[in-house]
Amino acid sequence: MTVNDVVQFNERHKWRGSLGIISEDKGFDHPRRYLIGVPIPDSGIAYIYDDGSSIEHIGKAVLVEEE
Repeated sequence: MTVNDVVQFNERHKWRGSLGIISEDKGFDHPRRYLIGVPIPDSGIAYIYDDGSSIEHIGKAVLVEEE
């Protein structure tokens, strides 16, 4: 998985079922850490870290936030 990939949290995570976009890949060492932005209507974006074990790859985001 890479930056701007759309992911869904699986049943191992408290945010299960939520969709998010990988904002950063925080390194290639073990454990790997992805920073995932989850849009929340009328509240902004929640940023969540995950090591990749609780997310499933959905596809590539077409529209992403500015850096």
